[in-house]
Amino acid sequence: MRAASLFALIVSALVLTGCVGIDDDSGDATSSLKPVLTNTASNDQAANAAPLGIWRGGMTMLVMTTRNSTGNKEPWFGAKRASDPTAARLVMYPPSKSLLAAVNPVSTPGWSVAGVSALPGDQPATALAAQAEGRDVIVYVHGYNETFDSASTSYAKLVDGIKFSGVPVLFSWPSRAALLDYVTDKDSAMWSRDALEDTLTALANDPKVGRINLIAHSMGSMVMMEALRSMSDRMGASLPNHFGAIVLANPDVDLDLFRRQMKRLSSLSSKMTVIVSKNDRALEISTKLAGGVPRVGSGDSEELQKTGVKVVDASDFGSGFINHDIFMSREEVRAVVARAIENADQ
Repeated sequence: MRAASLFALIVSALVLTGCVGIDDDSGDATSSLKPVLTNTASNDQAANAAPLGIWRGGMTMLVMTTRNSTGNKEPWFGAKRASDPTAARLVMYPPSKSLLAAVNPVSTPGWSVAGVSALPGDQPATALAAQAEGRDVIVYVHGYNETFDSASTSYAKLVDGIKFSGVPVLFSWPSRAALLDYVTDKDSAMWSRDALEDTLTALANDPKVGRINLIAHSMGSMVMMEALRSMSDRMGASLPNHFGAIVLANPDVDLDLFRRQMKRLSSLSSKMTVIVSKNDRALEISTKLAGGVPRVGSGDSEELQKTGVKVVDASDFGSGFINHDIFMSREEVRAVVARAIENADQ
């Protein structure tokens, strides 16, 4: 069966179940997914039938999370630690393309979570890797003060913004999503390190999975670096063969710790891009909480370059007060991520 015909059948099946909005003549996705997806059968049907990655009606990504499940209902995964990680397929509903949205884009909802379907089996990392076979992937680890919804929707915006043609993979750890829970978030992030390592290892060990690209934001960079350091102890010289671009955006990582980590991960330095911003207010607070020890994401570019990584200073692109997620919100900085992935093998 030709690919176009197969795609048409998938989309038709999703429309008949009421689980996917398709653009009408006005260009707006009009069918609401959320009421339908309170039903387990409809939820699973939509999540399992939709193709992975970006498609005309939305986006489907893979998820590995150490958050507690809230059952087959929003918010899907909560802020507590789960006894075991969960692998799933996540269907995302696209932003409206209506004329009203074009006139007033600020008040128009962006990407939204349509439904989640857990992958079967007692080896979630292996199950996730099997889903990604035949495609390149991006694994994204979010930062501090994020809900499952905010992490998944902002990641969908990034994937759509860089037009990634492979499979998006979200690793979501149990952030409490509260400004005053920084220390608890840090502990939960590190508690999730083994699950991230298992996920990356399963992807790397599956010969049918393509190039693995990594993006981590803020506190997620700390988890990513620790997982890679642990993998390097087992994989040794073969570690770089599995990875494409590695992008750390505004990493909330102790600068001295980063220097030590890079000594162990020197084989990955040529693949690594660090996005920094000197006016990142969130990292200023983190530095104070750390007793004045500077964070990598607001560090000196020349000092960071001594570790062998590429450094992109995005200070000039900050337009708000916090300036901690400009790689998500500014097209110029998103382009850095796109170029890193494009040039990873050059």
